[in-house]
Amino acid sequence: MRRAMLVAAVLLGLSAVPATATADPLVMPHVVVAHTTWWAELAVRNAGGTVVAAYPQIGVVVAYTARDDFAAKVRRTPGIDAVGATRTAKIPKEFFAPRKDVRYTGPDSPNSGQVPPEGTSWDVPALHLPEAHQVTEGSRRTLVGVLDVGVDDTHPDLKPAFDAKNSVSCLSGWADRSPGAWRPTLDGHGTHVAGTIAAARTGTGVVGVAPGTRIAAVKLAELDDTETAESMVCGFVWAAEHGFAVTNNSYRSIPWRYNCDDQPDQAAAKLAVGRAVAYAQRRNVLVVASAGNAGIDLDTRSVDRESPADSTPVDRRIDPTCTRLPHELPGVVGTGALDEKLLKASFSNYSASRISVAAPGARVWSTWPNGEYRSASGTSMAAPHASGVAALIASEHPRWSAERIKRALYETATPLSCPDTVCRETPAGTTYYGHGMVDAASAVGAG
Repeated sequence: MRRAMLVAAVLLGLSAVPATATADPLVMPHVVVAHTTWWAELAVRNAGGTVVAAYPQIGVVVAYTARDDFAAKVRRTPGIDAVGATRTAKIPKEFFAPRKDVRYTGPDSPNSGQVPPEGTSWDVPALHLPEAHQVTEGSRRTLVGVLDVGVDDTHPDLKPAFDAKNSVSCLSGWADRSPGAWRPTLDGHGTHVAGTIAAARTGTGVVGVAPGTRIAAVKLAELDDTETAESMVCGFVWAAEHGFAVTNNSYRSIPWRYNCDDQPDQAAAKLAVGRAVAYAQRRNVLVVASAGNAGIDLDTRSVDRESPADSTPVDRRIDPTCTRLPHELPGVVGTGALDEKLLKASFSNYSASRISVAAPGARVWSTWPNGEYRSASGTSMAAPHASGVAALIASEHPRWSAERIKRALYETATPLSCPDTVCRETPAGTTYYGHGMVDAASAVGAG
């Protein structure tokens, strides 16, 4: 019950604002996509909206309004490509204010005292990390962005790698650089992801795939899987503008788990986020994402029972053209999860084209807020293993483009055969594993 109340609070924008915020007018956030942002800003104001942020690099404006006819009015403006609400329920306008006094109040780790000795958890030998680390543990030149629910930079395993200068909160669609705004409040998910990528070799706790690299927190949400289009737009533009080599994206968006082109709001979100991801990729940011935990064939999906995730979900018909953001956008490294037997984890989605690689994702030990550790499972845990290996490649080859790093990640992956008749062979590998399991030792020897 407590978690259900927290989720409702977050989706209403109440979790990090004063109690008086509930008396403020309720507003609906939107993304507006156009050729020029000054024209889009003018259209927003003329339609009774308030501009939150403008991203001229990609032609996207984040706005909010209390008016129910806002989107229809803006859509009638010449030169506007798309307009879409990013919620199905209005939120307090105070949600867009800066965050202050951010502190973690979420759950403690249920198993922190059981963490195995550093470097002995099963994912370490599976990825051949000891061999890879004899070559490199990563370079401080390499910056990896953890786009998630925030990272606890005070954790002793994360302090050595953390880059506060390049960390930010994009929770409300604008870059909030308030000190500590990037930290988590309700969920340790981002801290867990960060530890898998770059936890330091301290003699206790866990060790990351690339402990010699730097990590930056880009906070997109308060709880896992409540990321919005405006937070993702802000996050990917931030990554592009701040020299990130890799971004890890272990989440899925709200309100729509799949964004369909024939629905105006969803199409606008897909277009806005797609532009932001493409911009980051053009700026040599490798985008890695989790492939999802429904255990389904993404190529044949037909029903979405989880949307809208910010109000009351209903069953709706979808097809494979409806897009999971950001995982299914062009060029994104979709990562499936493996268990200890190096088989597809039962929960991991699969696809002929949407799974690029596989990585450990079951019972993975990593960092948790307040100096704790936790074992967790999901493709959320697989993606940071792939991000860490990509960071090692980037460290060894600092002049390589993101595309060249991605190609090396694929070429050095260990091919895995289909274990059953559901899995299918593909030109790139298999529907379960894509090119195969990422291999840190092979990757750092890639030429």
